[in-house]
Amino acid sequence: MANHPRGRVLIAGGGVGGLAAALAAHRAGAQVAVFERATDPTRSAGTAFNLWGNAVTALERLGLREQVLAAGDRIDRMRLTDHRGRPIGETPIGDIGATLGTASVNIRRSDLIRLLVAACQEAGIPVRLGAALTHHEEPPGGGVVVGLSDRSVERGDVLVGADGARSAVRRALLDDGDPVESSHPIRGIGRAVAGVEPNTVRMAWGPRGGGAGCWPLDDQAVSWTVGTTTALRDRLAGGTPIKQAVLEFLEDFPEQFAALVRSTPDDAIVTSPVLVHPEAGRRGAGPVTLLGDAAHAMPTVFAQGACQALEDAVVLGEELAAAADPVSALRAYERRREGRVAWLRKRVFTMDRLQKVENRLLCKVRDTFTRKAPQDKSVQAWRAMMTFDLTPAG
Repeated sequence: MANHPRGRVLIAGGGVGGLAAALAAHRAGAQVAVFERATDPTRSAGTAFNLWGNAVTALERLGLREQVLAAGDRIDRMRLTDHRGRPIGETPIGDIGATLGTASVNIRRSDLIRLLVAACQEAGIPVRLGAALTHHEEPPGGGVVVGLSDRSVERGDVLVGADGARSAVRRALLDDGDPVESSHPIRGIGRAVAGVEPNTVRMAWGPRGGGAGCWPLDDQAVSWTVGTTTALRDRLAGGTPIKQAVLEFLEDFPEQFAALVRSTPDDAIVTSPVLVHPEAGRRGAGPVTLLGDAAHAMPTVFAQGACQALEDAVVLGEELAAAADPVSALRAYERRREGRVAWLRKRVFTMDRLQKVENRLLCKVRDTFTRKAPQDKSVQAWRAMMTFDLTPAG
């Protein structure tokens, strides 16, 4: 392989996790090449992230903290209500971040990708677009060989599958079936309207499941999401126009949610399934490992998908820098991430089931018990989530 102290790292997938892994591996001393099937990975109308403190810490270790904070909108609090706007709970995100020496922001996916792409370009990391991985092999002499959709072949010491929930690398490595649909949210980015609180992630649970959320991206744009119910999905399947169906669903919710939907052009409203892997499975073997959604795609509860991909990337880079050889680094990375991801997945899937309850009485019971839950327990859990690469005891 090339004369780099940490070998040559091939990365399948040029999304948030793959680009961050490329930067982390480069900083560790590896030669890196990224292969992305999309021709324009920044094209992501209607999507935006909550980047909690753990993700911002990861980006800080990649040298991108200030750029991300400048591109995003600071999160000071997360507020949860019922569909009538009655308070259920509030989390002091800004205060928690301050104690950890970090911050949280809302940011457009396209803006984050652009920052990562620019950093890769500055570092001289090649990112080949329109090149999907079709297969990989492990030759007898060691290393890995990958075939790409443009019929080219690349050789490296290790392969990182950061190619999303439908990962081709995972399919070849684990053969554990396709991901399953967890939910089918409807999302968009609307204009700032009355009632949207600055620096606040606002969530409202529905009376029969589902719900709505919104968070500012800057002074003029607000990202919104609607968690669909069986009834709403049936309306859409029956041919009801998407904006009409969403506005009917939101009739009893606080007005700002409907106002945001009305302010969003019809062709900028996005609906796509959230795909998950019910079981995390093995993360790697030999010269191959998985990262981000390819490794642990989970529901969007707590909005940790991109955050955990960023954590994965930085930990992988740290282990590449520390290990005697790149394959050993993959195993060290997998061991280090196992407990943290398992702890988080347990909480995400539990809360996801709770939010999918569609019985009116059970929804009321859920809201009541959540209101009475000890505030310090919630803060403690959020503090653990927002602490980079922390695996809490118990």
